[in-house]
Amino acid sequence: MTFSFPRHNAYLYCLPDHPLKRDSNTFRFLSIKKVSKFPRFEIGDTVFLIYRKNKQAKPGIIGHCTITGELTKTSKIPVEDRVYCYDKCLLQLPVGNVRCGFEKNIMDEDLLYSLPCMNEIYGRYRVFSEFRIINTYSLLNNVIGDFNEFWYIWWSNRGDKEVQQYKELFVHEQREILEYEDYLGLSNGITKCSNCGIEHREFTPYTPRFFEFHEKGVNPIGKYQKRNFKNFVPLCPNCHKVAHEKIVSDSYNYKFIRYNGFSLTHLHSSWKSKHFDTQDL
Repeated sequence: MTFSFPRHNAYLYCLPDHPLKRDSNTFRFLSIKKVSKFPRFEIGDTVFLIYRKNKQAKPGIIGHCTITGELTKTSKIPVEDRVYCYDKCLLQLPVGNVRCGFEKNIMDEDLLYSLPCMNEIYGRYRVFSEFRIINTYSLLNNVIGDFNEFWYIWWSNRGDKEVQQYKELFVHEQREILEYEDYLGLSNGITKCSNCGIEHREFTPYTPRFFEFHEKGVNPIGKYQKRNFKNFVPLCPNCHKVAHEKIVSDSYNYKFIRYNGFSLTHLHSSWKSKHFDTQDL
């Protein structure tokens, strides 16, 4: 017997204004420019919110919300609720459970667009203008989950250089995630680590992967460069970890400096707009 698990889609939406400028209970609809055909939105799917006008942070994903209803025309919304629509001339998508912040992004936009999943797997994903929404399927959920594994860096007061190095490491690791066919092709005839020389039998289908493939060099964040598998070298797991440690060298150069405080409340789930009147959002 096989089991199937629900796979929620994740959407990317570009906000016209910052949600913290109004009370959280008034964030009920996303106004969406008409597309060639209606996407099939499912209740419970996540929408990640991009904002590009924040003077306190770079353009990026500032929060997320949950789809609570079907895409509809403004005319079908009760008159008393239309005040909650960003633009009454557009289609409206009911949402709820909004969480967002203003000092830190969940993920910067330039980093997001540096990832293979946003460029190679199903095509090139971009949100070019306000009121636009795109379906990233489950890709964005997976990427945000991987990104949060470095929570001890993003949510602590570390130096800018160290944070930048960890962002480069994150992009680097995402580029090294290989589909089965790619791994099978790269591992053909490989029986030795290219660094330490440890030997292992050649990979065959339905056996665990022993060797890992490391991409030589670090790609700059902000401009995607297509992966060239000729730049991937086989390493044993130990050597691969050491190679990645070199990317975040500042963590080892200053290993005696303690993490200087954590900020676990950068996302707000309910708020009154008056608390943010003095913020330049």
